[in-house]
Amino acid sequence: MKRRRWVDWLLGVYPEPFRRAHGSEIAEHVDETLRAAGVRRPWVACTVALDLLRGALRLRVRPAGPQLPVGSRWGGLGSDLRVTVRTLLKQPGFSGVVVGTLALGVGMNAALFSLLEQTVFQPFDYEDPDRLVYLSAEMPVDEISNAHFSGGDLRDLREVGAFEGVEGVALIRQNLHGAGLPRQVAVGWASGGFLELLGVEPELGRLHTPDDPPGTLVLSSALWSGAFDSDPDVLGRSVQLDGHPYTVVGVLPAGFEAHLPWSDVSPPDIEVWKNPDNFWQNGDPWGAQGPEFSLVQVVGRLRPDAALVDAQAGVDRVGESLRARFPAFEEAGFHIVAHDLHDRVVANARPLLVMLAGSVLAVLLIGCANVAGLLLVRGHRRRREIGLRVALGCSTARVGRLLMMESATLAAAGSCLGLALALWAVGMAPRWAPSALPRLDELAMDITVVAFCGGLAVLVTLLVGVVPSWIAVRGDPGLGLQSARVAGTGGGAVRRTLVVGQIATSLVLLVSAALLLGSTARLQRVQPGFDASDVFTFGVSIPGTQYGWPEEAGAFYRDVETHVAALPGVEAAGVVWPMPFAGSWSSPVLIEEDERRDLGQASYRLTTEQYFPTMRIPLQEGRLFREGDRREVAVVSRSLAERAWPGRSPIGLEVLATPWGGDPVSFEVIGVVGDVRYRDLREPPEGAIYFDARSWSWVDWEVHVLVRSAVAPTALVPALRSVVAEVDPTIPLAHPAPLADGIAQQTARPRFVLTLLLAFAGSAALLAVVGLYGAISYAVGLRRREFGVRVALGSGRSGIRALVLRESGRLIAIGVALGLLGAVAASSALEAMLFEVSGTDPATYVGAALLLGCAALAATWVPAWRVGRMDPVVVLRND
Repeated sequence: MKRRRWVDWLLGVYPEPFRRAHGSEIAEHVDETLRAAGVRRPWVACTVALDLLRGALRLRVRPAGPQLPVGSRWGGLGSDLRVTVRTLLKQPGFSGVVVGTLALGVGMNAALFSLLEQTVFQPFDYEDPDRLVYLSAEMPVDEISNAHFSGGDLRDLREVGAFEGVEGVALIRQNLHGAGLPRQVAVGWASGGFLELLGVEPELGRLHTPDDPPGTLVLSSALWSGAFDSDPDVLGRSVQLDGHPYTVVGVLPAGFEAHLPWSDVSPPDIEVWKNPDNFWQNGDPWGAQGPEFSLVQVVGRLRPDAALVDAQAGVDRVGESLRARFPAFEEAGFHIVAHDLHDRVVANARPLLVMLAGSVLAVLLIGCANVAGLLLVRGHRRRREIGLRVALGCSTARVGRLLMMESATLAAAGSCLGLALALWAVGMAPRWAPSALPRLDELAMDITVVAFCGGLAVLVTLLVGVVPSWIAVRGDPGLGLQSARVAGTGGGAVRRTLVVGQIATSLVLLVSAALLLGSTARLQRVQPGFDASDVFTFGVSIPGTQYGWPEEAGAFYRDVETHVAALPGVEAAGVVWPMPFAGSWSSPVLIEEDERRDLGQASYRLTTEQYFPTMRIPLQEGRLFREGDRREVAVVSRSLAERAWPGRSPIGLEVLATPWGGDPVSFEVIGVVGDVRYRDLREPPEGAIYFDARSWSWVDWEVHVLVRSAVAPTALVPALRSVVAEVDPTIPLAHPAPLADGIAQQTARPRFVLTLLLAFAGSAALLAVVGLYGAISYAVGLRRREFGVRVALGSGRSGIRALVLRESGRLIAIGVALGLLGAVAASSALEAMLFEVSGTDPATYVGAALLLGCAALAATWVPAWRVGRMDPVVVLRND
């Protein structure tokens, strides 16, 4: 009774005509306000209700609580903002869910965009980078897609008229002396104008010129600051590379990097640059021409009036000339391709990053759909309040503006938090992203990424705000003042569309993640043919100025092998070049019986006999190398033996190989070992032929020593360094690391993509299931009176549950069907990363669809179970 008197008194504020027209609706709303405030606190209730009514009469009184203000069409932005903030703070659960969902989507998109912008979109920091062209040789017969050139080929390519300059660089590793302790450095062995072609300005001194005599050196900024303490007097200083004297003439600027499609797993950090010389014991790649010593990567700069097609026409003529002069090129299908330098460097990373960006965008869209669904539900629940405001004279534009302001505030908060998450992710990216991704060390948030976040905030505001606001204010405001069974029934089609879209998008991500999961699992089960557990490796390179080839070189490696094997805790040690997964050395293999027969390409390896037991590669027939063997003996792999002599023992037979160029040399097969995957775990063993390192050891080239030991690396590395110094104190130990790291690099990219896709797919599926649960729960709530009437008239509770599940199942089925179609279309982006799994694997599609469908049905079972337990008498009485 006390509350009723307060209602009657407050109604007296309104004019009589207005009370007659809308008295019952206003009284009901004021009564609810008083009931919420509590009868025991009448003065608080009075203040709340009186402020509400005075606001309706356009009095200058600040509205209390989360009620919608009434005022002019476009005035009162500050008041609207204050009301918006108070409203959202009074609903921390709703606001937290919305802001967190948007922050996750915006943050992931900003981080991926930063990675895309740096690696794919951002041009290299060179002079006119769009005019730089990378030239590669392709030999499809031998399945080679990025062959390099020799110096003679470079001279021919300089005759192409479309270029104003053509230069080359080869990557080698040498021992540097004269800068503290001896160290192995990556050397950019470049033609005189290579750095100038890129437009590099030296930080100190000058660059190479084509007129420089052999023996001039340019240092990287990192080596200058690290080994030379940033000494400005370094110019003119004499140092040694593999025992040869060089003079420092310049220092490159900090941050300079040579962006080329290097064949290494990770881009090299080139520390010194030298001009062409003949101080290399393995041959002269700058003087040779044709297929011999093809180590040089070639970059050209287009003339201002030339295009890439002009360059391609010119290099085609060079390719024809080389095929005519060299039969080996003709047999291999040799031709030259001109690429845009930037496109060629990022070619492998672009599909991966674009696919991930699409996945992250899908998660953002699903999150926006969920937020839009929440705002729809919230708007429907406020229809009575909105209807009252409109009935009291507030324009629908003002109401819509306030609702949009709430959406914009949520989107802005989510975007700011997302930007903070993106900053954290960008900082962590170099640690967990594959090292093969280009320019990771340059990754940073810049103004472009911040602008992208701002654009996302605007997009998110439109996505999550416009539709709910439009639905909330459209229609007859008088319906909003009626009972709940009449109000709040709109927006069903929009909610159903959002649910179907969420399910479809989530299924696309789930199928992609499942395909990659199966592929990665199969890849990790692949046996490379050796046991990498407890194997540690390091590199050494000996200069030809100090060691004669091959006897003295072979003696050095065997001394190191013997001393390492004698260390405590070391089980075995062996020498190999090149190391598994660290390089490729292949050439044709032939046999000559009744007639000469070409067996195709085979992997060549220089090893000692201890290499095989160290790697636990089984000896299947014959024997391994031993002291006193002649030079022309070889061990072959099982697959090569079966390819050459099917059904026969190869022991004692002859095989023709050309490991050092020239005419084929005949080798006697003395043993057969198991097959090994040397280049890629995805590829089957190509067949291998092993040569005795005692007779064919290398100088001026990095050779690896493999050590099998259970000793911890922290204790093993100092002992290994001491052993190498004991044999020769001028030879540094380089790149010590577990052999398992090299195998891990083989699966780094698919594991990286799998981890992200699983996170994206899991987030998307969770959001979709939660969105479906919310939509069904709200739809069931709107139909409680209908279900109550059905039960009161005799309908069974199981029938009510079946009705809810049937309608939900229809949405799920449509979403799953669309998702399967989308997954088939998206699977082509994954084909390059799949291993022994088809992009249209039926089991994967069915499993992902069942998983998501069951989760979605479980989400709809809860509201269906609740509606089946309701008491129709209570429902109808409350209604």
